[in-house]
Amino acid sequence: MGAAPYSLRSMAAGAAVPVVGAAVALAVSARLFRPYGALISSLWQGSAARWPPSPARAVVLTGCDRGLGFSLATHCHSLGLTVFAGVLDAASPGARRLVDLGVRVVPLDVTDGRSVQGAVQVVQQALKDDARLSLSALVNNAGVLVFGEFGWQTPRQVSLQLDVNLAGTMRVTRAFLPLLRAGTSAGPGPGRGRVVVVTSHCALAALPALSVYAATKAGLQAWADALRMEQAQYGVPVVQVVPGSFTHLSGILAAHAEHAREMEAAMTEEDRQFYGDYPRRFHEYLAVVSSLGREASERPCRLPDDKLHEMFEAALLSLRPAARYVHEPWRYTLYHSLMRLAPHRRPGLASHQAGISAGFR
Repeated sequence: MGAAPYSLRSMAAGAAVPVVGAAVALAVSARLFRPYGALISSLWQGSAARWPPSPARAVVLTGCDRGLGFSLATHCHSLGLTVFAGVLDAASPGARRLVDLGVRVVPLDVTDGRSVQGAVQVVQQALKDDARLSLSALVNNAGVLVFGEFGWQTPRQVSLQLDVNLAGTMRVTRAFLPLLRAGTSAGPGPGRGRVVVVTSHCALAALPALSVYAATKAGLQAWADALRMEQAQYGVPVVQVVPGSFTHLSGILAAHAEHAREMEAAMTEEDRQFYGDYPRRFHEYLAVVSSLGREASERPCRLPDDKLHEMFEAALLSLRPAARYVHEPWRYTLYHSLMRLAPHRRPGLASHQAGISAGFR
């Protein structure tokens, strides 16, 4: 089939000199700021002190049918928190398994205002029924990713990503804000609930074939930055989490074959003449990953990444949480550094690859 699109090898080509310069700069900076390391760490990472997990603390999560949402719901449940797991399909394998574990499953379509209000009413009623219970956190995790160049994606696919990833997060947050502002008396002192927003490394450095998805996540990041400042005066922390990459385990590409067929069907004759067999080869390359995604959807499981779950614990329970928690593999850190250090090489770094690149002809 040929080489994979957008490989790390092509990204690194021609970038050795900037990387060496960056390494020298980092070494000098580390030596200069070593005496202030503890202070800087505290400012960047937030407070290490945490609320103790308790059944009196309720957490609402969206997108729990599979992947990260399913994993977080099961992890929060294991900590002893009261979990309301929002699912798109209450009959999905993930939803059924959560019910078996004793997690409260709530139908929640983030694109549907009535569904969102229905979820709010379920949580609100639970808070009324148990005076000890309070809403400690809303975790906005629901997301949709359509893999393909912007010129291939249909208006429906673009709108879907905007409505789920960006507008859906805003819709859910707006609906739950009153319950979050009501605060909590659980733990060693008073406090209000917090908003946790799952963003993406694509918001930090956009990738080709993910232009729409990256735009939704970058918009989400900007919105969360501003929301954090707005809500600070009301005592409602807003925390961003960048969880890294686990595409083959998350199921987020489970529908890729359907998306690929939709793109193909919508292409004009001019599109077909211009792109040739490039879209077909592109989607064939992703077929393996998407097949793993379907397996992850059919048999959702806890993600095998303890550091990821520890990071979410900090976002959920820290008395003074950081504005953003980032968990990503070293190759992403390298990629982001290359993009910043050599912006003029960005197109080549990202997409130069034999047969599948901006120069596919």
